[in-house]
Amino acid sequence: MKKLKFLFPLIALCLLLGTGRASAQWTVIDPSNIAQSIVNSSKSLVQESTTATNMVRNFQETVKIYQQAKKYYDALQSVNNLVRDARKVQQTVLMLGDISG
Repeated sequence: MKKLKFLFPLIALCLLLGTGRASAQWTVIDPSNIAQSIVNSSKSLVQESTTATNMVRNFQETVKIYQQAKKYYDALQSVNNLVRDARKVQQTVLMLGDISG
């Protein structure tokens, strides 16, 4: 029994001292995975540049539509001002007719 009490700490001490130092493993490189990743990245880049080009074209079309709408609005505004001025002239002529009559 005394021998077993002495044996367990001795085994534990041997296990603690007997462990060697850990060393790292070699780096694992998968060239086919890297190549596929490069291909996927280039496809993604092409798709994103196409999307950006389409967005620029859409924006240019929007600018054209805005400019046309602004031109029409300005024309309507000038017609509206002309009609308003004509009504003022009409009212003035009628008022002069009433005064002179």
